[in-house]
Amino acid sequence: MQSLRKRILREDAPPHPVIEAIREICARMDAVQARFSMETDPDLIDGCIYELESLRAQYRYLLRTARSQGITCGEKAHLWGE
Repeated sequence: MQSLRKRILREDAPPHPVIEAIREICARMDAVQARFSMETDPDLIDGCIYELESLRAQYRYLLRTARSQGITCGEKAHLWGE
């Protein structure tokens, strides 16, 4: 999964607003995931969980948008651990 994500998120990939938005969401999910793994306070852990769920919903929306616009990555896999 990680290698596919790296290939899709390459800097030489054709610029497209939906692809750029997917890249941004992936980066934000990675940041929340890293923060989640370091948190010890239950309230902050809950916050990370809710934030990650929100980002996943946005990610799914962007994938649907990309599909409806005919944007493909060349492989049948998701960008972020779905």
